[in-house]
Amino acid sequence: MSLGTLLKIGLSTVMLVIVFQFVEIDQLIHTISQIPLWCALFTVVGYVLGQSISAFKWKIIARSAGIDSSFANILKAYFIGMFVNSFGLGIIGGDVARGILLTEHGQSKTLGVATVFADRVHGLAILSLMGICATLLFASSAINERLVLTLVVLGALLILGWFYGPRIAMRLAPKESSMWRKLDQLKEALPTDLPTLTSISLLSLTFHLLQIGLHWVIAQGLGVSLPLGVLFVSIPFVNILSSLPMSWNGLGVREGGYIFFFCSVFHYLTEEQALVMGAIWLLAVTTSSAVGGLVAFASKDLSTLRLRAAKEV
Repeated sequence: MSLGTLLKIGLSTVMLVIVFQFVEIDQLIHTISQIPLWCALFTVVGYVLGQSISAFKWKIIARSAGIDSSFANILKAYFIGMFVNSFGLGIIGGDVARGILLTEHGQSKTLGVATVFADRVHGLAILSLMGICATLLFASSAINERLVLTLVVLGALLILGWFYGPRIAMRLAPKESSMWRKLDQLKEALPTDLPTLTSISLLSLTFHLLQIGLHWVIAQGLGVSLPLGVLFVSIPFVNILSSLPMSWNGLGVREGGYIFFFCSVFHYLTEEQALVMGAIWLLAVTTSSAVGGLVAFASKDLSTLRLRAAKEV
């Protein structure tokens, strides 16, 4: 197991220890026992559907960069990447795995990984914009101004970086150097034409709306009617934090976010309900990742990853 994975598990453990300080174990067990099976199953299926939508968005980005791969291959690479990201191979990260599998027929591995990076950056930008708009519409007085400012700065940096980042960096790197060529491929992976940007933005919006809707379903399963406005404000913040590569699958960070927003800011859930919401979401994430593992073993793509991982991206 790599040092990075150990550090992520360590942070998740610390965060969970902190979270459990707010929870009554007896009440937590009772809350878990009240969750209907349909709620967990619906969340898992909805999560898998969302990842499939996100994979299609990645296909459009890859095609824009000149990598024309079938959706079946894109979907396979996407879910295997989730598996590697969740359970690890000890040699590479999930995003690198996606890039390798996307370009296994001779295309540039650097370009493949760059399309994954573009997919990540674009998703964070859309999520930031959603959080900003929702906060201004539904909870301008409830959310700390510094949190909103952080989202504004993050969104602005991501958008500016998308259009100008690689070009500026290329001016600083020696021309035709290894770094310059990698930056040039990153520039190719960031589509700037209006039709492509519109398509991937609509898909990203659909993906994030689905995730917000799934949280509403979980709340219903908990017996709580969470207003959509509260979800639109809270989930972008929580998802951004839990997507940062500092914890294992967002574990601990996500639950802390739920407690902060749904228990402290808006007062709709108990701490136990917030923790159970996190558990159901983790079930959806790990189940989807396990699907990628089954695909990887069946297709023998893990061998491909191990053979190509040692090469420099």
